[in-house]
Amino acid sequence: IGSKTEARLSFKIGGIIDAMNVREGQFVRKGATLARLKTTEIDAQVQKATQARDKVRRDLDRLERLYADSAATLDNVEGLRTALEVANSDLEIAQFNQQYARVVAPVSGRIVRKLAETGELVGPGTPVYFLTGEGQNSYVLRVGLADRDVVALRNGDRAEVRLDAYDGVTVPARVTEIAAAADPMTGTFEVELTLDPQGRTLRPGFIGRATIYPSQQDAYVRLPLDALVQGEGRNGTIFYPDGDGVQRREVRVLRLRDDDFLVAAEALDGIDRVVTDGAAYLVEGMRIAVRE
Repeated sequence: IGSKTEARLSFKIGGIIDAMNVREGQFVRKGATLARLKTTEIDAQVQKATQARDKVRRDLDRLERLYADSAATLDNVEGLRTALEVANSDLEIAQFNQQYARVVAPVSGRIVRKLAETGELVGPGTPVYFLTGEGQNSYVLRVGLADRDVVALRNGDRAEVRLDAYDGVTVPARVTEIAAAADPMTGTFEVELTLDPQGRTLRPGFIGRATIYPSQQDAYVRLPLDALVQGEGRNGTIFYPDGDGVQRREVRVLRLRDDDFLVAAEALDGIDRVVTDGAAYLVEGMRIAVRE
């Protein structure tokens, strides 16, 4: 089992860490400040950008008055207007970086790992916390399914997950994601099941076994394994009574199990019985006597 939301939290800018406010294993609420940088440098950059913007604005105001008195050219005015736009952009960048000189919890969850300490110098994007989301619909089980199974699934299909941690307790779940492509390593399609813990405490790393119930299922018929006379790949042959004789029919074996096999229901249209005892000795058209 894993968390649906897993985040490696970092600062946008580099700097010296001023405070790490939470410890490993601690639960945090969405929006809580988890860490912050020393902001002496970024505060100075904001102040510098603010003063540069104000200076250009004053120069523009003075030049516009001169232009109104025909003592300055339009080219001079437009040049300062452009300089003011650049100064405003520089200030926005500095203020944005100032805002992200702290790490804020994007979701409510638990701190799994603390990856830095107060006083360390960290670069932009260097993770300082690893957070996993907690709460309703926060835990998922990801399972790999074969292609013949995944085509029957739809988002929202019901599932049940038995947890080893709770001695086989069954937890309800739903299919919430179906991979669009197979995993190149395993050849299976990953399906995500979102669990409803119903008050139980779940943790990433719990082991579960899933049973999935597709909402749209094709009709199958289960036949005794003795009825399968011969097979090649997924194709097989069965015999069935037809009046006083027997007929053969080629069927596609969908799944072979220990004592029986499955075929699509439409493959047996018009057949309500198949031959098991002695089927290997029959040929099509042979007369038989059926004994109940």
